[in-house]
Amino acid sequence: MGQPVQQPPTWQYPPVPIPQPPGSGRGHRAKRSSRTLLIGLVVLAVLVVGSGITLLVRNAGDDTPQATNTPSTAMSESPSESPSESPSPSPTPTKQVPSRDDQLVTANKLYKIGPIATASCAEPPFAPVNFTAARAYYNRLLPCLNRTWSLAMKKAGIRFVPPKAVVYAGQVASPCGVQRSVRAAYCASNLTIYIPYAVDNKNFKSNAVYSRALRLNTFAHEYGHHVQYLTGILVASMARAQKMTPAQKLLESRRRELQATCLGGAYLGANAVVIPMNGPLLVNFKFLIAHTGDDYSRPRVHSHGNRVSNYRWLVVGYNRKSPNYCNTYTAAPARVA
Repeated sequence: MGQPVQQPPTWQYPPVPIPQPPGSGRGHRAKRSSRTLLIGLVVLAVLVVGSGITLLVRNAGDDTPQATNTPSTAMSESPSESPSESPSPSPTPTKQVPSRDDQLVTANKLYKIGPIATASCAEPPFAPVNFTAARAYYNRLLPCLNRTWSLAMKKAGIRFVPPKAVVYAGQVASPCGVQRSVRAAYCASNLTIYIPYAVDNKNFKSNAVYSRALRLNTFAHEYGHHVQYLTGILVASMARAQKMTPAQKLLESRRRELQATCLGGAYLGANAVVIPMNGPLLVNFKFLIAHTGDDYSRPRVHSHGNRVSNYRWLVVGYNRKSPNYCNTYTAAPARVA
């Protein structure tokens, strides 16, 4: 685990389609009684060079609203013969009240908790040389994130439920579809992070130190999606997306993914001393976060943010160590490009 820094890897994987979110227009779907089921078929993942982990949002087409050629109310052919005795008062503009979903994503209690606590546990000393070791790594890492984020949820007054982590070889069935050893993913239906052993093993053989940075960053990001679920942000964001144009849905996806990246960065920053994030690991981590984003997907799907946006949000989370700075939902579109 302490090998010197090697030449940064250049491998890539093409994005692979996954099930669309419910209600996205692909065929008739039965109505769901629970809003939680809105994300039942959604798999969220981080896009990084070196693992090709991605979420393919299959929403394409013209997002330009169609203007009507005629007004909604027909104009009278001739003016009234005489004016009315008193002018009608101008209608008072109706102030649009933010919906509950809008409030959940833009003004969540998560944004007021301040810096998160360190878990006081080091990076697990297991390299993915075999399946057993790979599983041991995440079994040791998961309680660390649970410790930090359970305290954060307590500060926010939100009930904490720990996620599960499943390391698998080949493929595995999940409520979010079959996972096929090409990406790490979070499935909200069963609160589970899925980690493909083959990807970790291949990355480790190519560059042992870089693979450590990749595993830490990827797992912290996927856990960020779990934090979004616990706080209601994930469900609310998916509900908002159902009412959007294709381009707006991609923007919403970028807000969602970049927030998970920022939350993952907050965990890594809060625990940088105890991991420890220094030496060759820090050098490789810096390379990784500078080369993470939609720029590296083939074909490019602009759903996770470009490398500039990914870098900025991860660094602000890492340096500030606080979800207060991870509100991507009020950020200008240029900051979530």
